[in-house]
Amino acid sequence: MFMLYVAVFLATFSAVPCSGQYSAPTYPWKDAETGEAVTCDKCPPGMYVGTHCSRHIPTRCLPCGKSQYTEFWNYIEECLVCDYACSEVQEEVNACNATHNRVCRCKEGYFSTLDFCLRSTVCPPGEGVETAGTRERDVECAQCERGFFSKVSSSTARCQTHSVCADNQTVIPGNDIHNTFCSSCKANSTHTQDIKVCNQEMVRFVLDRLHSDRHTQRLLRVLRRVNRVGSAGLELQDLLDVLVGKKSPSGLKVLLDALDRARLPHLHRLVTKWFTAQGSI
Repeated sequence: MFMLYVAVFLATFSAVPCSGQYSAPTYPWKDAETGEAVTCDKCPPGMYVGTHCSRHIPTRCLPCGKSQYTEFWNYIEECLVCDYACSEVQEEVNACNATHNRVCRCKEGYFSTLDFCLRSTVCPPGEGVETAGTRERDVECAQCERGFFSKVSSSTARCQTHSVCADNQTVIPGNDIHNTFCSSCKANSTHTQDIKVCNQEMVRFVLDRLHSDRHTQRLLRVLRRVNRVGSAGLELQDLLDVLVGKKSPSGLKVLLDALDRARLPHLHRLVTKWFTAQGSI
């Protein structure tokens, strides 16, 4: 029904001159034949002046063509052309139609500057979002303060508070990148169950403290060489569970050897400090 009304509206204005019966705003003009000053009716939004009025003939208005528009009452002789289609980093807010120009805005994760959409800043590990970005303003990052951390690269994540461990857990301090690690390992115990718990905690700790995909892939390659049979489809956590978590008491030695061969001395030192009796093998 709405489209029928629109069709009738456009057909009426394209076939019938614009006259005072529509209470249209006016503009001054000069009769092309007589040179007399006349007052013409303007054309409504979505239309333009096909013929200016004269002393005896009212303004003739015509509808805008495809991808053209007029937003206000006007007396221009051509409709305006809609802006180009939105770019890959924009989304369309209003489509081009006879009465409105196309309106684009930056997609989520981008912000506008000088009519360009730029990707929002990504805060690196150790930093968090201090001021959230909008479609008009970039993200602002800040270093995580003492007691807070962020281990992700993100344009939305803020620094998180370090965990508080239970009284019966070992507290392995965090930093601006890593959370505090709460360990249930009893490093001085020789009981089989305690050793198994320590092995499982070591696996969890190593997975938490790997700094990058490069380090992860290096350790994964080493462990796959250690466990040649059936390891091709296993990911790092699966291999660590098989080679370390479920092996008592050899899990510690397997892990430390693997960290050496993967050239991860920092992790080797941390595992030695927190998961061996008095920090030594």
